[in-house]
Amino acid sequence: MTFQELDACIAGSGRRSIASALIAFILDALDEGQDGVDLDVFQSHTRFIRNNVTTVASYLQLHGIIHIQYYRDGAAERQYESVNNYGRWAKQHYQLSASVKELYRRN
Repeated sequence: MTFQELDACIAGSGRRSIASALIAFILDALDEGQDGVDLDVFQSHTRFIRNNVTTVASYLQLHGIIHIQYYRDGAAERQYESVNNYGRWAKQHYQLSASVKELYRRN
């Protein structure tokens, strides 16, 4: 993946500001030693509308930019699943794809 390809995907999301902010937020989390970022944390810091964030995240996942992992809210220990098996108790966690990590040299 190139930066131009990434930019085209970001533009194609229809919400460039949310897509760019989400990618930047995940990159910052990686630099801080985390593996990604929770939807709740991202939303509380940016104040973007939750439905808009989840729509953009789904688009970015479809285009291989991020991975969405689901975990159950309130569970003693987090177990991530790539499919929402938890229904309405599921929370989203976002991680960058390997190709984007490589692009930003975050391996």
